[in-house]
Amino acid sequence: MKSWLLLTLLLLPLTACFGQTGLDDNPQPIAASVAQAAPLPTLAQIAVLPSATTAVTLTPIPTSTPSPTASATPTSTPSPTATATPPPISRTCPESIPAKPDYERFVLGESVWATPLDNPQPHFWLEKPLPGGGRYLYNTSFPYGYDQDGNYLLHNGLDTGAALGTPVLAVANGTVVVAGRDDETLYGWRCDWYGHLVVIELEQAWLGQPVYALYGHVLNIGVAVGQKVSAGEQVAEVGYGGAAIVPHLHFEVRVGQNAFGQTRNPLLWVQPPETRGVIAGRVVDGDGRPWHGVWISAIDSEGYEWMTWSYLEDPLGIVTVQPDLGYAENFVFSDLPAGTYELVTKIGEETVTAEVEVIGGQISTAELIIP
Repeated sequence: MKSWLLLTLLLLPLTACFGQTGLDDNPQPIAASVAQAAPLPTLAQIAVLPSATTAVTLTPIPTSTPSPTASATPTSTPSPTATATPPPISRTCPESIPAKPDYERFVLGESVWATPLDNPQPHFWLEKPLPGGGRYLYNTSFPYGYDQDGNYLLHNGLDTGAALGTPVLAVANGTVVVAGRDDETLYGWRCDWYGHLVVIELEQAWLGQPVYALYGHVLNIGVAVGQKVSAGEQVAEVGYGGAAIVPHLHFEVRVGQNAFGQTRNPLLWVQPPETRGVIAGRVVDGDGRPWHGVWISAIDSEGYEWMTWSYLEDPLGIVTVQPDLGYAENFVFSDLPAGTYELVTKIGEETVTAEVEVIGGQISTAELIIP
């Protein structure tokens, strides 16, 4: 096992954003895990968790096959058809800033998690929101659905570090529905959460539901509400503001409503490079209930390790992160070079592994079952 150091960006407490680095398409592999507590802004050494000593090998779920182990009827399984009209959204700023809740890690959810569809269809509809041919490495210590080990608010988007003024691009054809400041209008955890933002409603709907692309902390907005935009067209520039004090782009995908609690994991929507693939995985118990805040490692054939965490649950129900209707995942790996990987996780004395084949430009699926 080889370990590496990751450079962490300067962060603001309670922020929903964490910068990440844009890399070329042939980087050195990175081993990532829990960031150690350290004064900011400094280098934070990333400690690699030890290898598992005992393992039970599981067969990953084929894309066309539903989970064979979640026998209980899911209470939260999303409908594959259009849902009822959601209630209207209040855009009124709260009188006081909400307190950050305490999220529980390594806990088993009370309700059965959603189950995958028999034949989930990929929806890599979106191009990258920033220019350049290189890949993006999402920040492994603060992925979608996690709180950076208790330091920040539950993350409901994807962050990419970029220089101030870098062009921000439309990820697909659509219509601008928000363009401007949010200090007097609620679009996030609180007002003035994004500083300035742009929201595009895509031309293409997903299972009858509208899909929105949100760009946070942007400056020099060059589009107006009601304007039609095409994929690749510049809409703004990378900036900062709101909850962000360093330049970076916070990007969200919202499904059904343009609401803070309606996000999905952007890594399942942005087209990966042809040489890299995505794993949409599940870590559940034998009854199909999800394990929240559990670490999962992906180790390639040369021993390099990537790490992520399963989605946390928001006790307040405000920053809920929801699984994809097709994959019903609760963790995602992206930007993995094509090849064979061993997934590893451990809770208490129970260690479970699964072998997954990653194919460039595609989604692979796997399930880790911990009784």
